[in-house]
Amino acid sequence: MKIGTKLSLGFAVLLVLTMILAAVALVSIQSLTTSIKAADAVQDRHLVPLYLVREALDQTGLAARNAYVFRSDADAAKELAIVDEQKNIYLKALAELEPEMAGNNSFDKVRTGLLQMAEELKRPRIYRESGKNEEFRDFLVNECSPLRRQIVQDINKVIAEVDAENDRAHHSTLEMATHGSMVVAALTLLVTFISIIVAVLITRSLLKQLGGEPAYAADIAQQIAAGDLTSEVVTRPGDNASLLLAIKKMRDSLVAIVGKVREGTQTIEQASSEIATGNLDLSSRTEQQAGALEQTASAMEELMSTVKQNADNARQASQLAVSASEVASQGGVAVGQVVSTMEGINASSRKIVDIISVIDGIAFQTNILALNAAVEAARAGEQGRGFAVVASEVRNLAQRSATAAKEITELINDSVGQIGQGSNLVQQAGVTMENVVNSVRRVTDVVAEISHASQEQSHGITQVNLAITHMDEATQQNSALVEEAAAAANSMMEQAATLASLVSTFRLDARQRA
Repeated sequence: MKIGTKLSLGFAVLLVLTMILAAVALVSIQSLTTSIKAADAVQDRHLVPLYLVREALDQTGLAARNAYVFRSDADAAKELAIVDEQKNIYLKALAELEPEMAGNNSFDKVRTGLLQMAEELKRPRIYRESGKNEEFRDFLVNECSPLRRQIVQDINKVIAEVDAENDRAHHSTLEMATHGSMVVAALTLLVTFISIIVAVLITRSLLKQLGGEPAYAADIAQQIAAGDLTSEVVTRPGDNASLLLAIKKMRDSLVAIVGKVREGTQTIEQASSEIATGNLDLSSRTEQQAGALEQTASAMEELMSTVKQNADNARQASQLAVSASEVASQGGVAVGQVVSTMEGINASSRKIVDIISVIDGIAFQTNILALNAAVEAARAGEQGRGFAVVASEVRNLAQRSATAAKEITELINDSVGQIGQGSNLVQQAGVTMENVVNSVRRVTDVVAEISHASQEQSHGITQVNLAITHMDEATQQNSALVEEAAAAANSMMEQAATLASLVSTFRLDARQRA
């Protein structure tokens, strides 16, 4: 059951008991008030009229005596008027008492006497007006005074009876008040006892739910809220479901969590520091690699230009070789034109020598560029291994081109020597022309090989250039990744520092930190 429900139920029980006590007290007070009002009503309805009757009766006797004593008729008339007035007063009071005092024998005697007195009081006026003073005196002494005394005695008896009734009512009221006081006192004791029991039960229940004093629980909670986890939470034996036990479990969990978080922040901080250092080294190496790739790309552009020029020259040589082959073929048909043809061949041979010299120079430059490319590929390490293979192939092709050029040069030199002797060896023209045709064919084949090698060089250099472009893009991506990794490492270091700062608000003792 919730604490609010228990408190509400306890206060509801106390409120109901208090309302019952108040209702009983109110009923007792109302009963007492009713009794007091009844006594006051008896006083007002019975005693006051009786006192008024007795007083009026005394006044009639005094006025009748004065009417007899006074000599002046006017004074006597005034006294007789008083007699009539007082008679009317007690008759009116008697009329008021009759309903209230019906059945009272003593009051019946008073009523009879008063009515008789009312008739007798008519006689003083008759006696006074007729001048019968003796009869007036006898009436006053022998009839009026005894009757008045008797009536007064009867009135006093009735008053005594009414007083006795009032005393009984007062005694009953006192008994009722005493009984009500005892009932209220008993109910008060009962309510107090029940309130104590309810308070004890609620207090025990609350202390059981809290697990201890509220002030102690609040102090422990404030210490934990302030980050102080060094204080042990003391719980009662057998406590398995109290607030203090929950606070103790929470404090133990916080101790474990804070310890693990501190260890984690230290590990994260160390790892992020190592990552940042590694990123710096990687960034430096990436920059060096990017520089080397830029140099390699520049060298490859130069090599590409040279290879293109070599390919163009090879195509021109191939065309010239084809032309020479055609000329040699025609030489066999027109021997008569040997001299002029030989001169043309001599001129063509010189031109071929020049072209071969150019090819030889191109092959030499290609060899040098391939050597430089191999050196740069060696510097690039593992990423430049494929490029080194391509550079080696280019160097081999350049060496083959140089060898072919040397061979062509030798052939051309032989051809020139033979042409010098051609004019003297016309009879050997057929054989010589056949040799020339064979030589031209060989030249054509060599030039074709040079052209093919140049095309392969161009294709290989294109692949190398493409590979270098890919390597450059990869290097740029690596550089961007390194920057992102550095930013992430810095962010992780900042977060670790922030987390460590937050966790540092919790204080642990040496045993817990260990």
